[in-house]
Amino acid sequence: MRDNTPNVIVCDDDAELNPFIRNYFKLDGFETHQALSAQECIDKLAELGDAIDAITVNGNIASDRSVMLILNVKRLNKKVKIFVLADKGLAEDKTRIMDYGADEFMTKPLSIETLVNKVNSALIQPIRQ
Repeated sequence: MRDNTPNVIVCDDDAELNPFIRNYFKLDGFETHQALSAQECIDKLAELGDAIDAITVNGNIASDRSVMLILNVKRLNKKVKIFVLADKGLAEDKTRIMDYGADEFMTKPLSIETLVNKVNSALIQPIRQ
């Protein structure tokens, strides 16, 4: 049986920024997983399946292969929440990225604390009566 610890994949090709973002999630009680490319993200999700609750993905990775990445993620885990972190230059890609299934599109600069808070808010499920 799965415990209630939320799991997030941080998909960012910046090898220095990726662990920094993961540490913020860890401090907030998340179990984190690293992916440095779209393929690593898909491989990690295929390995862990429904255990993954959220994915944060660098906008350059998302816009480069957003159709395939986002669609493949949703095929593997329909419930996973996808958060795209994009540079200002990628703002024109927002509609396309959201249309393919991203749950949130955020423009950098962005505080990591804000990112963690948005992921936490998205994962809170309403109580069903």
